[in-house]
Amino acid sequence: MRPVHLRHTVLYDVANSLIDLFPSGADVAEIGAEPTPALFVSWRTGGVANHPGNVAWGVHYRFDAQVLRDYPHLSLDARQRVCDRVREMSRLLDFNYADPLASSLLVVDVDESVLAA
Repeated sequence: MRPVHLRHTVLYDVANSLIDLFPSGADVAEIGAEPTPALFVSWRTGGVANHPGNVAWGVHYRFDAQVLRDYPHLSLDARQRVCDRVREMSRLLDFNYADPLASSLLVVDVDESVLAA
């Protein structure tokens, strides 16, 4: 992923923990309103425009307000566990590049369950 400036600590840490799961040319951005920012990772598969194979892909990570509020106050070990849980959720995503009917936009809801010990 291409490095970018992410203002919120949890977005920055999660993006760095996911870096090797996405193509090297993927873009990562902070999107959404200030009180509830989200993380968006996007990339395009190769191919000629308007032909099969040239598809924009994206993952929208939506963070629960409690996660955004509590994360900066967690210990370093607890923060690592949160990132590990989001990484595990991301490993389960299915990017079926060969299926013309596959969804190219996936959503990961990061709720308060990632804060559990």
